[in-house]
Amino acid sequence: MKWLITGGAGFIGTNAAKRLIEAGENCIVTDNFHRLGSLRNQAFLASQCGLNVSFLDVRHRDPVDATFAAHSDVDVILHLAGQVSLVESIKDPRYDFDTNALGTFNILEAMRQHAPQAALIYASTNKVYGALSTLQTDESDTRYSLPAYPHGLPETLPIDLHGGYSCSKGAADQYVRDYHKIYGLKTIALRQSSIYGGHQYASEDQGWVAYFVRIGVEKQPFRTSGTGKQVRDLLHVSDLCGCFEKIARLPADSPAWGEAFNIGGGVESSLSLLELFEILRSQYDLAISYEAGPARTGDQKVFIASTAKAHHLLDWQPQMAVDKGLRELVDWSRESVLAS
Repeated sequence: MKWLITGGAGFIGTNAAKRLIEAGENCIVTDNFHRLGSLRNQAFLASQCGLNVSFLDVRHRDPVDATFAAHSDVDVILHLAGQVSLVESIKDPRYDFDTNALGTFNILEAMRQHAPQAALIYASTNKVYGALSTLQTDESDTRYSLPAYPHGLPETLPIDLHGGYSCSKGAADQYVRDYHKIYGLKTIALRQSSIYGGHQYASEDQGWVAYFVRIGVEKQPFRTSGTGKQVRDLLHVSDLCGCFEKIARLPADSPAWGEAFNIGGGVESSLSLLELFEILRSQYDLAISYEAGPARTGDQKVFIASTAKAHHLLDWQPQMAVDKGLRELVDWSRESVLAS
């Protein structure tokens, strides 16, 4: 198969491209190198996989159109390019909108014109559901929980867009689904929970698991947003890449096309910040020193994905246990810190 990966020098794109190349797939990889670590990932893909990551900014229609015209025989479009920080979306809402909403629209239009036979996988987000503030939340010593959803949150939750990142990603999510309904394109939106793994150069406002691992390795004190009892389900990037591969091989008449899926590690792979800190201290001997700060506006106290729909329509479910995934991330982070 021939894959076109946008945002391919990012964390997920780097892991996906490496995995696909090792499986004998043909990959065209693009990025605008805006994110922290993208140039290091570009160098990694060149040296380890023989891949050239070419410059493409999805905000601009003409180069997107030219890329698709040159690769009209593509089988799968893995659209990962995006502005991924809530904090940055508030600081610069125009860049956020142009990258996430307009950029995805440009991709869809280029696909419709040049590669209508391809499949498109869009990296959406659980933030399209908003803060989930109307749901009853229980509180224990180490975590919040949602008693009405013991098996995770389903895709039937109402969309609730607020805040720049949620609005721009949500608009793109809906366009992706609508282009299946209107034009018959094979599209799927993956509303991803907390993805973690190697090649993730995280920051304070994006990629929380990798961020806390790194500053633990570096023995830096830090400040949390809120109580630390916020809970997310963790999905190792290898499992997400496995989901991409499942989608790529769906038949043309699959009922999954045009759908959105909550993609995460599920209840068994959920952790609060406090629980992660304790694991990093006790199992990996990392220095975790922090103070609690104010909660972020609109932050979800709990998001745990129900993966039942993905299991039913995609024949996919997570495989990587959190303890194994965290060990790999800690090892990579230590190597990365030593190399920097």
